[in-house]
Amino acid sequence: MQSPVSGATIITVTADSLMKQDNTHNAILYALRPMPGKAFTSELDRKFAAATMYIDLSPGEKSRTAEISGEINYYDHERYVNARLVGDSIRTIPIAPKTIPLTLNKPFSINLPQGIHYSVMLTDSQP
Repeated sequence: MQSPVSGATIITVTADSLMKQDNTHNAILYALRPMPGKAFTSELDRKFAAATMYIDLSPGEKSRTAEISGEINYYDHERYVNARLVGDSIRTIPIAPKTIPLTLNKPFSINLPQGIHYSVMLTDSQP
């Protein structure tokens, strides 16, 4: 995941940990820190952003279906307590649910609000 003003945030998890379960969403938090030297186009670009993505995978070997949704929260400051992001977000932008096909070793890219790019890939390697 990468915003126009952040570096790329790469997170690798096992597919089994993202399998769809009743009454459960699998959440992954992506930190999008503004980098010095980037051209800011809005006040939100200057803020710390954290994207929470909910991913539920269907079973399969070479291909799977992923249900993806989430939200992007903007904060004045990046602060953690006991390894948890804390603080009041100054703006929340919801990410509409999408169902996407995932094929082994082929990335699937999604354009999110605020110019954020998100890419998901199913591989057979271990994190």
